[in-house]
Order: sequence, then C-alpha cells, then structure tokens
Amino acid sequence: MASSTTDLLRRLHEQSQTEVIARARTQFQGSSEEFLTLSEDYETLAPRLRGRFLETLGLSSEDFESSQGPPLSLAVSAETGRFLRNMVLSHKPARILELGSSCGVSTLYFAEALRMLGSGMVVATELDAGKCAQLRAHVGMAGVDAYVDVREGDVFETVAELDGTFDMVFIDVWADSYLNLFKGIERLLRPGSIVLADNMYTAEDAVRPYKRYLDGDSRFSTTTLNFESGVEFTVVVS
Repeated sequence: MASSTTDLLRRLHEQSQTEVIARARTQFQGSSEEFLTLSEDYETLAPRLRGRFLETLGLSSEDFESSQGPPLSLAVSAETGRFLRNMVLSHKPARILELGSSCGVSTLYFAEALRMLGSGMVVATELDAGKCAQLRAHVGMAGVDAYVDVREGDVFETVAELDGTFDMVFIDVWADSYLNLFKGIERLLRPGSIVLADNMYTAEDAVRPYKRYLDGDSRFSTTTLNFESGVEFTVVVS
C-alpha cells in the first residue's frame, strides 16, 4: 500500500476512535474512572460478547451515531480494513458495491486493492452530504479516483438505479435496514458473488432478521466471522 494512503488511513482510524470514545463517554452515566475500567473490559471481550456488553450499559453501537452532536465517521477498524483489502486481492472483483461508505475508510481499502490489481471499480454510497464531501476528499488525497464511483443520497434510491451485477458487496448501514436492503440488491448478485455485512455482533438484535433470511435460503451459504464487530460472510450459490 502506498505510504501516502497508509498515513491517511492511520490518521482516519485515530480520528474515528477518538470520536467514538468521546461520544460514548457523553452517553455513559458514571465517573471517568468507571468509564476507563469499562473501556478496558470491552477491549478484552471476545467479539461475540461485545454487543451484549453494550446492552448492559443501555447502549448500542448505533446510539453513538444517533445521539446529539456531529455525525461520527464510524470507520471500520484497521483489522477489518485489511480483511477487506485481502478479500479484494484474492477474489479480484470487477465491481464492488459499498453500502454505507461514511468518510471513506473502507472505500480506501477497497480502492487501494483495486489499484494494486490494476482494474475494477467500487461504487461507494453515502447519504450524509458532509461525509460524502470528506469521502471524495480522501479518495482524492489517496489518488484512487479512477477506482471509486461516489453515489450520494438515500441508499435505497441509489440501489434502485443500479444495473448489471456486482462481484462483492459490503453492507455497513443502519443495522435494522440490512434485510430490506439485501432484498433490494439480490437482483444485482450472481452465483459466486460475496456479500460482507459488518456489526453482526454489536447490533445483534437488529440484524437477526437478516441473518435468519440468509440461513433459511439455500441460494446462500453464510457464516459469521468471529472477529471485530462480527462480519457476516455470504456467498451466493445460485
């Protein structure tokens, strides 16, 4: 990965982590010492336990985004980003659909991998105008404009306007919309397409209808990867 992109991603990861911790602190009803202890406890938990841990505090990962204050970037972690990059390098997708790009951290991992391969396009979707502006700026800074097609606006409207097929999809929007959104993109998938969905553990209750739908349909082979926020790994069989 180019050093300029590496430096940019490092800065964006640090910024996102700082934002999330600050927002979580404002949501937490307790002392700073208690918050520090809980933060340390959270980091030691197995990924599948993190959503339930947040629930005991009356929180969910989406509370941080919906509470008062400016929108959070909510970037994927560096570990998840590297996983996405390696998925692209191994699968060599011609077209990637990213549903919920935020400020573009995951977009950069996808686009950098496509640049390494020398071809491909990621369609990056984002509703928030401010985040879209940052997304475009970050793509420009990284010099991967040729591999990114930014679509600003409501994700359901964006999906309805798309045609052709996608080899890989990454879902990272409001968790309770996963199932309806997936149904909206089924026509864009082909046998062998890969669909990755984030936050399967940290938004466990909200994504349960999506998980049940995949588990109950023989057209899909799916499993939840036990790392970070929980990533649902689905392959379209037929």
